[in-house]
Amino acid sequence: MFVMSGWTSVGAQNRCLSGRVVDRDSGESVRDAHVWENTLSVGSVTDSSGYFKICLPDDLEQALLTVSHASFETQRIVVEDFSKETFVIVLERKDLLQSEVQIVRRRKAVINDILPGQHLITGSDISRMPSFLGEADVVRTLQQSPGVQSVSEGIGGVYVRGGGPGQNGIFLDGMELMNPVHLMGLFSVFNPITTNKVELFKGHNPSFLRGGLSSSILVSSVDPIQDENFVSGSVGNIATNLAFAQRSKNGRFGVTVGFRRSYLELYRGVSGLFVDEEKNYFERSFYRFYDFNGRISYHPADRTSFYLSWYLGKDDFMIDDEEIGYDAGTNYGNKAFALEWRQRTGTNSILSAKASWTGTWSDFDGEIIDNDLLFQSSYDKYSVGVMMTSEQSGHLIRAGMDASWHQTVPQDMEMELMNDIRTADDEFRSADVSGFVEGTWDVSPMLSVSAGFRGIWYFNLGPYQYEGLNKLEVAPSNEIVDREFYGIPSVSVLLRFPARDEVRFAWTRNVQLMHLATLSTMPLPNDIWMMSSPKLAPQTGHLWSVEYSLRSGDYEFSSGAFGRLLGNQLVFNVNTEEEEMNFEDHFFHGKGRSYGVELSARKTKGRFQGSLNYTLSRSERSFPDIFSGEWFPDKFDRTHDLSLSTSFRVNDRWTFNTSWIYATGNNMTLPAGRMWMMGSVMNDYAGYNNFRLPAYHRLDMSASMKLDSDIFRESVLDFSIINVYNRANPYFVFYRVYQGDSNYDIDIRAAQVSLFPVMPSVSWKFKF
Repeated sequence: MFVMSGWTSVGAQNRCLSGRVVDRDSGESVRDAHVWENTLSVGSVTDSSGYFKICLPDDLEQALLTVSHASFETQRIVVEDFSKETFVIVLERKDLLQSEVQIVRRRKAVINDILPGQHLITGSDISRMPSFLGEADVVRTLQQSPGVQSVSEGIGGVYVRGGGPGQNGIFLDGMELMNPVHLMGLFSVFNPITTNKVELFKGHNPSFLRGGLSSSILVSSVDPIQDENFVSGSVGNIATNLAFAQRSKNGRFGVTVGFRRSYLELYRGVSGLFVDEEKNYFERSFYRFYDFNGRISYHPADRTSFYLSWYLGKDDFMIDDEEIGYDAGTNYGNKAFALEWRQRTGTNSILSAKASWTGTWSDFDGEIIDNDLLFQSSYDKYSVGVMMTSEQSGHLIRAGMDASWHQTVPQDMEMELMNDIRTADDEFRSADVSGFVEGTWDVSPMLSVSAGFRGIWYFNLGPYQYEGLNKLEVAPSNEIVDREFYGIPSVSVLLRFPARDEVRFAWTRNVQLMHLATLSTMPLPNDIWMMSSPKLAPQTGHLWSVEYSLRSGDYEFSSGAFGRLLGNQLVFNVNTEEEEMNFEDHFFHGKGRSYGVELSARKTKGRFQGSLNYTLSRSERSFPDIFSGEWFPDKFDRTHDLSLSTSFRVNDRWTFNTSWIYATGNNMTLPAGRMWMMGSVMNDYAGYNNFRLPAYHRLDMSASMKLDSDIFRESVLDFSIINVYNRANPYFVFYRVYQGDSNYDIDIRAAQVSLFPVMPSVSWKFKF
């Protein structure tokens, strides 16, 4: 148990003792804990953030506190040192009872409890996943949730309920990150050591979030003042991670910092020693990334807090394969900063204000099948906002406003095709102002209802120029070109039954102002971010969900079904025929739909733990200008997605983890045939996204051994093997034409590019 005590003066007659109660294992706040002063028989109950306040006489020399909760061991504390102001109590969880005990009464309402398709992942859940190159991973843990599909080789991201990677709102400590992965999807941008918890909302986003069309993902870092302090890291033959969280002696100031660096580029020189030349992808590839994130907390008073958060990260990637004519490199990354102020205005109410900046960029330079391409894109967003949260018995209310300014450079391109050089440079500016309100009510012990609404006023700004058929539209810098209003309503209902099973229903209309336009003709990892413009309307969607869940002892079961209708979907097409085109004219406009069922089973306690998740879904698109509007499978359509993860603790020293994933392959548009026409080879297409890549599957295994140490609080050797059976999962596939003995003699062969073979690693993890 760790305790720091503090008093706050409130007049001459009494003083108030304030503090917070947290869970030692997870670092989470403990709500509804009873804090009792035994001498005077007065007490308080912690709120949703774990805070409490007890007012006592000014002449009291010591306080005798008893802290109790049904799920935790009771703590008895004697407080004598009243010079410090921060008071933190850490509780230990109780051992499980042999017989089941049912609690009839329910704690105060929290809006997240009612929404279907939401999951909470703790730091301990992440650590149980098999390590990759000595690292546990946040995104890989998310992909073990039903409805969240696995990545493909070289196309990183999160696919939620038939959506693409550009339809997720991803936040780290309130900072929006546009690209959530490193190394083409094998690492996430979130440092597992500094991650405290992850909240996932699959389409039914709380109204206070400016989330994505498919999901919102909230990652919270360790709070250096409220959570456990540490110095921790991992050192391996491929990647290194170092992180720490420390607070000042008076408990008012704290810092959390994490830094990671990979060394996969070293595999190029030694991979030939253990991988056949035919499958030696490292010899033809180069990989490297780093990231640097942190959080500074400052509490000048008991009810006032300031937080400064940041993230910097960059990836470098290159393929050089002379046989298939692919020689290209790319670098991309994220930058973000956020400053937040929080003021507790009452026992269960908080006023907060935040200012943030986020930026992402992507640069591509290379030669693809004898065509040279230089392609750059970037996006910057500046935001401010204010929010009030008030939680009372049986209901919760949130309300607030925010505003953002966006600058988008979707393409700065130079392309050489058949000795013809094309250039393009486009920039768009926009702004938005929005307000929201949402509430949750416990109508009865069996019924809870949640509803919310967000209104967005969206403005497109100059400089803007559009060459139409009959006129040239020009707007000077920062002049309003056009404005629109969009509404985002949502309703959720939760039914509880005595047998500990629950049913949730929800409907949400989502609006996403940003597009991630997939490139239809080039196999690049650099898709294009594009804000809505006068000619490109925001994405819209209607989502219906029903979910059934049951908890029985150590096991959790859930099943659900969903349906989505999508509007204003885009596909980017590189048009090389027109001499001059507006950037907005390069897009096909269409609609989409997706539907499916999700099944999940988990064992959450004991020496053996694991989860089995299966998603059966269909995701389709229709564009009037593509094959006469016929429905076709989306690029990220996955009919089947299956994941199995296990964790077995043999004893206090050894733990074994496994993870196996299987997913139907992505779709691509490839020619169904070739023909000679006027001395040239012409492609014959039989449909859009008419070719499905081979299925993606991979087995990862790891084993960890705890070492005895008098120096380190924790010392662990981690052994891992990624892609155990060396599956050559496809990065992309294309047809290459080889000339025969005569002009009309051609040999056409399918070529596949794969990235990651079997990769073993050893790392050492430590914690002070």
